[in-house]
Amino acid sequence: MSTHSVKAKARHPDPSDFDRELFEVAHITFEVVDHPEYGQTFALIAGHALHAKDRRPLFSGHVEQGMGTQLRRLAHRIDELEAKQRGR
Repeated sequence: MSTHSVKAKARHPDPSDFDRELFEVAHITFEVVDHPEYGQTFALIAGHALHAKDRRPLFSGHVEQGMGTQLRRLAHRIDELEAKQRGR
């Protein structure tokens, strides 16, 4: 069961047994949940969507081993690209 869906958020707008953590990266919102029953999940949401229908998760899934390393690798590459922009 997804805790990231619009229906789940309507049923439990302020859940007491888990937190929805939001991380903004440009125009994407990463939502992370550590749910006591369903485990650790994430969702990617269009952060600057104009219409409510477009603010639902683009996709979601369970946190898997190695994702932290993959995201750090991406972060390092973004750092390199930012440095290249500053060097112009």
